[in-house]
Amino acid sequence: MQGTPEKDTPWKLIAFGALAVYAILIVLFNRKQVDVSFVFFSAEISLLVLILLCVGIGFAAGFLFDQLRGRRKRQRSGP
Repeated sequence: MQGTPEKDTPWKLIAFGALAVYAILIVLFNRKQVDVSFVFFSAEISLLVLILLCVGIGFAAGFLFDQLRGRRKRQRSGP
């Protein structure tokens, strides 16, 4: 019995498309300008930029904490 092989569902393409739509919606819904106080100065920035800034600060803090924890583990284990 000959037939065309059944095509697999392109899950990666569907997931990428869904993420792209989600990213576009985030941008569209967070275009509002907000006032932010950065301790020494204030600025009016897009809410999306503020969200990305907070995510970046959180990522950097997590990375630095992990580095500090790794250094402490190496010091305790000794040479």
